[in-house]
Amino acid sequence: MTQSVPDGDSLAAFTAELEEIRAKAASAQEKLRSASASAQSPDGAVSVTVGPSGVLRDLRFGPRAYDRPPPALSGLVLQLIGRAQQKVSAQVADAFSGMVGESSAARELLDEFLPAPEPAPDPGKSDVFLPEQEAEDRPPQRQPQPPRRRPRPAPDEDADESNPW
Repeated sequence: MTQSVPDGDSLAAFTAELEEIRAKAASAQEKLRSASASAQSPDGAVSVTVGPSGVLRDLRFGPRAYDRPPPALSGLVLQLIGRAQQKVSAQVADAFSGMVGESSAARELLDEFLPAPEPAPDPGKSDVFLPEQEAEDRPPQRQPQPPRRRPRPAPDEDADESNPW
């Protein structure tokens, strides 16, 4: 069995390709380390920052945050975290695209795990979460009813005679 020995041109081309892959990997690694995204409410009440994995890194409340009822404030915080996570996931996908290409199987696999892009805002709706919007978006809920109690059985006339208590 004979092995073919690569000529100088093939070896040089392979070495150049390997160096290009290493450079792309180093660039992707740096992009991943530095990836972060922020989102802020239009009125400055809340701002959030997330890291490359989508984990919350910073949460800040402006003076207007305290004018909101707690359910509206928590809803706004969650909404902004979701927006920031979508932004950072686009950065992460971009970092990998340089290595695997836009239309590769690896990129398709990555896209399956990234959050779906947020739909464009409706010009008729406010961009800020309000409790009234939440109530409009969900179906009406039934009011909780107190538990039903079974009626006591009517006392049996004969039962009293046999029960001394």
